[in-house]
Amino acid sequence: MKIKKVLIPTDFSELSNEAIDTALPMVKQLGAEISFLHIIERLDHPDEMTALFDEGYAYLMDRAHALLNDLVIRAKQESITAESEIANGTPYLEILRMAEKIGADLIIMGTHGRKGLDHMLMGSQAERVVRMAACPVTTIKTRKASS
Repeated sequence: MKIKKVLIPTDFSELSNEAIDTALPMVKQLGAEISFLHIIERLDHPDEMTALFDEGYAYLMDRAHALLNDLVIRAKQESITAESEIANGTPYLEILRMAEKIGADLIIMGTHGRKGLDHMLMGSQAERVVRMAACPVTTIKTRKASS
């Protein structure tokens, strides 16, 4: 199986940055293209906090565009073709949708590696993607202990 298109979701956390640091040399060696994805969970129901949320949302969008642009530039400096997109919704669902939309051959994403009660309470976006994705998924666990 030739890997031509790799989806790398990011929330711009240290964990996501570690996954990207690990993914870039892999993607370069494969000669594949990258599509970076950031998901913003936006509320669909208006209430008295909607105006405040809208201001915060505009800030989140501007910040996400800037950080994604930095990732695309970084990939291009490594001679990797890259693009980026922002989606709104539930992270694992948006990752699955984007993987299908771009025809991803591989998804590379970070995972906290939580266990026990933390895992039950927090759930795992990465685990859901692994179970439901139509393509292979590589998860990269943080080197730091999760709390």
